[in-house]
Amino acid sequence: MAEESRIWLEVSVEADAESVESVAELLSRYAYNRGVVIHEPYQQDVDGDNFTIDLSRPVQVSAYLPVNAQLAETRHALEHGLWHLGQLGAVGPLRAVERPEEDWANAWKEHFQVTRVGRRTVVRPIWRDYEPAPGDIVIDLNPGAAFGTGLHPTTALCLRWLEEMPLDGARVLDAGAGSGILSVAAIKLGAAEVDAVELDPVSVSSLEENVRLNGLEGQITVYEGDATAWLPAQQQYDLVLANILSRILIEGADNLTRATRPGGSLILSGVIEQHAPEVIAAYEARDCRLADRALLGDWVALRFERLG
Repeated sequence: MAEESRIWLEVSVEADAESVESVAELLSRYAYNRGVVIHEPYQQDVDGDNFTIDLSRPVQVSAYLPVNAQLAETRHALEHGLWHLGQLGAVGPLRAVERPEEDWANAWKEHFQVTRVGRRTVVRPIWRDYEPAPGDIVIDLNPGAAFGTGLHPTTALCLRWLEEMPLDGARVLDAGAGSGILSVAAIKLGAAEVDAVELDPVSVSSLEENVRLNGLEGQITVYEGDATAWLPAQQQYDLVLANILSRILIEGADNLTRATRPGGSLILSGVIEQHAPEVIAAYEARDCRLADRALLGDWVALRFERLG
């Protein structure tokens, strides 16, 4: 088992916006710990300002498969599924390249620059230098093999809302925390404590490292688990953050709503625009009121208030 984990097959597919979530769902069935990365094409100035989505280019969806005895069967199943999806939308062929594990862990570094998201929040990869401007909230990040660099629209939408919310003294749940970028941002913007829950053990390691890099061990508690089905504490939260696929948001609606105190807020992201009505319906059926929605490219973030 240890030998198999040293080489990984990185698979990627280009798709139009309408097909992205379906492709991500397919890849997640076979990916290591169901993890997928959605690379939305973007444009920004060299200094990290003016982040915008480039709608003229396709989206790339990537995942990692272990190189083992089942690999040929897995590739055949993926290619068969992608062929069917290609009958419904613009879906490209499966591309694959073998990567040693150390390359996987460092794959972000080439393209990951210092990025300003919102008015005050700056995401700094630890291998880049940055001199903070007055009022900047700087998040030091080493994403490694985890998901969540701040560049994806779903993360950017959450960060922009966090800047606007009254977080002083808040107790926060970060469900599907990935690299921990939202957990760190919440604390640096005034929250008192965060429970960061992540299912993928590789991401948990990156999450724990990023908590240490930002000196927040006493305020962010990391848990390995599925926050859509399990909660680390009986106490409810002032704010619940969940930046995950819409299907998982819907399946986890009972648990995420239960985690939110009456009068508290839920920020849900990772939703393709066409699936937003289903997510809204799931949470409105559980005594939540849609308070706001934000759009970046084809991605939607939803903010709910939990009613009493």
